[in-house]
Amino acid sequence: MIIARAARPVLARGAIRNTRLAHGHPENTVYNMPFDYRNPKTFAVKIVAYCSLGFAIPFIAAAYQLNKSAGADA
Repeated sequence: MIIARAARPVLARGAIRNTRLAHGHPENTVYNMPFDYRNPKTFAVKIVAYCSLGFAIPFIAAAYQLNKSAGADA
């Protein structure tokens, strides 16, 4: 109750709302991801390719190792 009463003047002045833009550049607050996701179709293709490649690497490595060891017996 006391904290809420003490915070009223601060909230009324809008000091809390304006602090986010005061600490950084406003152009960096919206697009701060390391990749571009503004085009949903391109982003979907890229994320599916990235995830499927990451999932397939162990299987590709296992197939390579099996083929490599099978070729050594001949």
